[in-house]
Amino acid sequence: MKLKTLAITQLLILVGLHSDSMTGTTIGHYLKPGAPINMKYISKSHEDNDSSKIYDVNITLITTVRQGTMKVKLNIDNKLTQISSVGKDLTFDINPQKKRYPINLQVSAKSDGLYYIRLLTKIDKGIGSKLRAFAVPVQIGKRKKVNTNSVMMKSHSGENISISKAVETIKVAE
Repeated sequence: MKLKTLAITQLLILVGLHSDSMTGTTIGHYLKPGAPINMKYISKSHEDNDSSKIYDVNITLITTVRQGTMKVKLNIDNKLTQISSVGKDLTFDINPQKKRYPINLQVSAKSDGLYYIRLLTKIDKGIGSKLRAFAVPVQIGKRKKVNTNSVMMKSHSGENISISKAVETIKVAE
């Protein structure tokens, strides 16, 4: 089962690298204590313009809570321009028949790069509230190539360590 999942994941990553879209989810990943909310997103190019591309960013918030209110604060990177009229503060009334709450945005940027749309979510059930934060990446244009000249090593705990050239200057204090 793990081998099958690994093969499918690699295939999806390769397809994502060659397309003009990004997808992701928090479902099935480690969940820190906080609001019982998961998220799925897809960002894809909408059309070519003269100076920039328009990207559709479709975010779906998923909760297992059956009642209460979900509040969402959107924070869009300064270099992204929001085209859609979605507000910065959103409120969803949660009911037992609905588990998915969509947020559909359109954004553009004048220069290529990786930008983020940040969400701070809060569920208020009357007894108290819990928070959870998300960051949705939006890749505008071509992805930059990773520097392959650096050497990667692993620490004893398995964490990647990057070794880079450095110049050190020591001056004797008088």
